[in-house]
This record gives sequence, C-alpha cells and structure tokens, in this order.
Amino acid sequence: MKYLLLRNEKSVRDIADKAYKNLSDKARKQAEAALLKINPELKTFKSVRKGFIVRIPVIPEDSKSNRRNSIDPVENIAHEMSEKLKQFERSLDKKFVDLENRQKDFLQSLKAAGNELKKQPNGVAASKTLQKYVSDSNKLNDKNKKLSISALKKMQKTIATFDR
Repeated sequence: MKYLLLRNEKSVRDIADKAYKNLSDKARKQAEAALLKINPELKTFKSVRKGFIVRIPVIPEDSKSNRRNSIDPVENIAHEMSEKLKQFERSLDKKFVDLENRQKDFLQSLKAAGNELKKQPNGVAASKTLQKYVSDSNKLNDKNKKLSISALKKMQKTIATFDR
C-alpha cells in the first residue's frame, strides 16, 4: 500500500490529481471513489489537516509509472536509515584511518624511546614492556575496528530487510 502526505490539497479531486497523473475523467471519478472508500475521513474534508496520511489505492488505470508523490513510510524510513548508516560508515572508516596514522606516529616515538631505554640500566626490561603495550594496543584497536564494522554491516542487512 502506498501513502500520500497532505499538504495544501483542498478536495478529494486535488488528492487524486496529486496521487495519479494523466487521469481521464472516468479514471478520476474511480480514483476519487476509491480514495473515499479506503479513507472515509476524507468525506468531511474540512476536518482533515495538513500532514494527514492518505492511503492510495490501486485503480485500474494506475501503474507504477502513473503513480506520483506517494510514499511508503517504511521504505522511506529504511532509505533514510540506510543513508545515515552509509554516512556513519564513511565517518567510522575515516576515524580508524586517523587512529592508525596517529598510532604510527606514536609508535615511532615509542621505538625511539625504547632505543634510549636500552642504554639505561634495566632499560631492556622496560623496552620489552613498552613493546608489549604497543603490540596489545594495536591488537585491541584492530579487534574494535572489526567488531564495529561487523555491527555496522549487520545493521545494514537488517535495514535491507525493511523493504517489503
């Protein structure tokens, strides 16, 4: 079922013209009757407000190419969520790239510090501890990246199922 949000329509005829294009007089009358049948609220059109959601029935002269301005709310929400997730994916990817670059710079500084530590008494042990910390940090960041991307992909798959 398709839907239409009312904006400035003043009659059922306006709604029919907005929901369907190129209607003959006979088809327009059929469309108006079908609209009133499926949306009895439209019989007292003065009480219908802007933003009211009208169900759009299929009429004999209607086809996908003939339909216009009607939306499926679930499809619309799924599309918006999909776009937001794509935007989030790009943002997440950029953040992980930035993190990896900062880690590389930090790692170079730590290696230089580790080389200096080796020259100090008990420096070899401290250098090994530092190397283990860097290694563990890299593993944790890689794990978080994989988990984040996996969760994002699962959300995208779920949203893809919203399409009826």
